[in-house]
Amino acid sequence: MIERLAVAYFMLSTVFLIAPVYTVLGNRVEPRVLGLPWSLVYVLAVVAANFIVLAILYRLRPADDDEPDEESR
Repeated sequence: MIERLAVAYFMLSTVFLIAPVYTVLGNRVEPRVLGLPWSLVYVLAVVAANFIVLAILYRLRPADDDEPDEESR
């Protein structure tokens, strides 16, 4: 179940970085955030969110549930 949600999330995050969504939401210079243009902050926010989701998936390790433990071999 969590694998399907992760795939859906990463597909959605990809959509947020391509046209037409990026051109509507992220393709601007103003407002500036900490001196950076909004377009850069938008992309960095999506990348940071992807990092957080990947870290959560790593900690949960849903793909490793199918593999047998080393102790049971």
